[in-house]
Amino acid sequence: MMVNRRRMVAFAVALFASATLTLGAASASTTTADHGAAGHQRLRVMTLNIFYGGDDLDLKTGDFCAEANGCPQTLVQIERAITQARADIVGVQEPERDVERIASALGWYGSDRAHVMSRFPIIDPPGGDGLYVYVEVAPGRVVAVANTHLPSDPYGPYLVRDGGTAKQVLDLERETRLPAVQDLVKVLPTLARKGIPVMLTGDFNSPSHLDWTPAVAAERADVPYPVKWPASSALADAGLRDTYREAHPDPVAVPGFTWTPGSPEADPHEVFDRIDWVLTAGPTRTIDSSVVGEKGGPDVGVGVSPWPTDHRGVVSTMDVVPAVPQVLVSPATRRVTIGKDLPVTYHAPGRQGERVELRDAKGRVAASRATKPGRTDGSVSLPTRGLRRGAYDVALVSGGRTVSEAQVWLYPAGEPTTVSVGKSRYKQGEPITVDWSNAPGMGLDWVSVYACPGGECADTSEYLVYTYTDSRIEGQAKIGPKAIGADSSWPLAPGKYVVRLLPDDGLVSVAQSAVFTVTKQ
Repeated sequence: MMVNRRRMVAFAVALFASATLTLGAASASTTTADHGAAGHQRLRVMTLNIFYGGDDLDLKTGDFCAEANGCPQTLVQIERAITQARADIVGVQEPERDVERIASALGWYGSDRAHVMSRFPIIDPPGGDGLYVYVEVAPGRVVAVANTHLPSDPYGPYLVRDGGTAKQVLDLERETRLPAVQDLVKVLPTLARKGIPVMLTGDFNSPSHLDWTPAVAAERADVPYPVKWPASSALADAGLRDTYREAHPDPVAVPGFTWTPGSPEADPHEVFDRIDWVLTAGPTRTIDSSVVGEKGGPDVGVGVSPWPTDHRGVVSTMDVVPAVPQVLVSPATRRVTIGKDLPVTYHAPGRQGERVELRDAKGRVAASRATKPGRTDGSVSLPTRGLRRGAYDVALVSGGRTVSEAQVWLYPAGEPTTVSVGKSRYKQGEPITVDWSNAPGMGLDWVSVYACPGGECADTSEYLVYTYTDSRIEGQAKIGPKAIGADSSWPLAPGKYVVRLLPDDGLVSVAQSAVFTVTKQ
């Protein structure tokens, strides 16, 4: 949850970060030394909101750091929490570009775009579209992992606290948080029906319908009536099971609160609830689930002192039957520096003569490498020396046809990220066209309008109206009356402005447009 900063939009995990992974050879029977019967794998999956990137909380004072991102020692405590939870896979909320940093410190795989880290390789399947990734938990066998952070404000339990009716609460949730789970509801059950184990982690900023029951309402003063919270209900109706409630089915006896063990932003009349979940679907069985938080905290099963964030985490142990993935090709990065080789992982049909190709925008083959004969899984490296800047497709060719492809962009070394607007002058109320290129491509990159009073565009000025890039490396968007923040900032007042591109929900710009003017009608 975040209250005093920008509201999070729905984000579900995305893509591949490691250039070193390879899919192992698929096997009908996969075991590890301590993981039960053939074909089964025991996994510990964790969700954790790390509070503004994990380095903005001063552990000594319990307040914000004196400087933004100024408490790297708190990141060490985040790492310690993950280690003590004995997690295998972690979905991270509020990461602010620090997923790979934490993963590297742990010796793990991580993706700032995915907001997922794992001790196992992470694979970006074409068609995942940033909504889920595969984690290769055994050679040639995967599970699907999605991560989300639903909008935090306005917060439903605060409306209840302040006297809101059940109808008002449901109306708020259907407008604010229910839309943010619709893509998850559409896509994840399909994967589960195909026999792929699915895990969804997140800070849902909503209680669960499993917790606000008539029995709980009879016991808790802050639950005056039962509520079938729409976000959790929609996910449950889609077949996603709440692992914590599977392990602890009585919400009266074991509330399992995750919000909040305290924060510099805590409301003086705080209400406590369970809003951080690990959900699952498909061939999985919940063995156990624990709250991870401050030592001595309510229902905390894994205690860490001092606790380094404003949410407690949850870690769930599951028995899963990992699946063989569909045919796929997965480049190690979507931003490629010309001259460097591009590692590509594949899962192929296994026919003779298969290859991985790099094709330019006109479909011409710029580089090609054969797959390993007789192997369905492996990796190749595609050379890029001497190629031109631009968009390319990585294609897996089998039987003379393309069976999977993914897009990448090639840039010369040192080329900066750029953002631009369509015109130098806009009429008041006219949508602003924004283009960008060579963006970081992280999960929550965003482009925002900033005012330049007197023509001075200060770095400390406040963002106004903005939109997310959907983690695209290159793209275009319009900022207008439907953009985020438009309720208070649109139409823009006459004056001078710039647009900035900022990575991963952070506040540090990596590119700025030329100054443009908004005039009266």
